[in-house]
Amino acid sequence: ILCGAGGLMYANYFYNSYIIGAFHNFPEPVAKELRKALYFTNQDLKPHQAIKFYKKTLRVAEDVGMDPFSDEILGVKFQLAAFMEKIQKYHKAIQVLEIVRNDCLDWIEEFGNTPENAGKRTRVLGKTIGISVKLGELYAGEYVKEPELAEEKLVWAVEATMKEQQRREKEGVKPGEGEWLTPEQIGGAFEGMLDESRRS
Repeated sequence: ILCGAGGLMYANYFYNSYIIGAFHNFPEPVAKELRKALYFTNQDLKPHQAIKFYKKTLRVAEDVGMDPFSDEILGVKFQLAAFMEKIQKYHKAIQVLEIVRNDCLDWIEEFGNTPENAGKRTRVLGKTIGISVKLGELYAGEYVKEPELAEEKLVWAVEATMKEQQRREKEGVKPGEGEWLTPEQIGGAFEGMLDESRRS
């Protein structure tokens, strides 16, 4: 399973790579609400309460000035999507991930080309590709059955990955950008995905 440079991963590994265990990375007011959300997710399953506290976590995080594109805050949003999938609210999971994906794309377009954001761009682009792969899986699933949307997201993920690889080969790696996936890793990650979406 690939979850290395760039953040690309198999769809079925998507959520597990964002399991939130490092509460010390969150300011205490945010961690307090997140603990409640996870309690009603994992210990005492109460969907309404869990969703309420995930949303409150994000509101408090915004209030205290946490970066909405940090691994921690993206992780909270991915955890919320995972919870929606867990309770079989597949369209809600898709809605959450589509919003996050669009926000990431907007950030990349507006801020991703400035030199000081080079490393962050690599990370956010990698997350966006991972989101797209997961969306492809959800759209292709038996409870949603939207194969055209699944293919659209998977094609975008492949093209975005290859475009970034080709840009680096042509222009060279810019200072602070960090590593990207090798062609071998890219091929292994996407092998069979498009064929599977077309069969759905």
